[in-house]
Amino acid sequence: MARARMCPAWNGVRMKRIVIATLFGLVAGGLCATGAFLGHMLTFSVITLVFILLNRAVMGFVIGASGLKLHWVWNGVVLGIVVGSIFSYFMFLTNGPGPLPVVNFFVNGLFGLMIEFFTTVVFKQPAVPARR
Repeated sequence: MARARMCPAWNGVRMKRIVIATLFGLVAGGLCATGAFLGHMLTFSVITLVFILLNRAVMGFVIGASGLKLHWVWNGVVLGIVVGSIFSYFMFLTNGPGPLPVVNFFVNGLFGLMIEFFTTVVFKQPAVPARR
């Protein structure tokens, strides 16, 4: 019980939400990588694959741990865009300026929405607002 008082996120409900969202972040990473490699938007390399999976897993973790007082839809979209902007910047650096990094910037919001939908609606793990 002492551990719960030291870290407000250390309770069963919050941790279950974080784990589910992180797992769906990995699923989103698998979908994203498959689309990027099969669509010839990125050339396959192990480093690129790991970066995509890691970026989406971090996106899921942030969405799961979020204590923002937003509706679940906006929570997913906003945090998806914020965390995913790192991936958009990576695409800008590897592919140069063009429509792909801009499109990816907004697709990040869709991946965030997907992660939040499965976490909140399907698995019924609503966000717990941060305490003051």
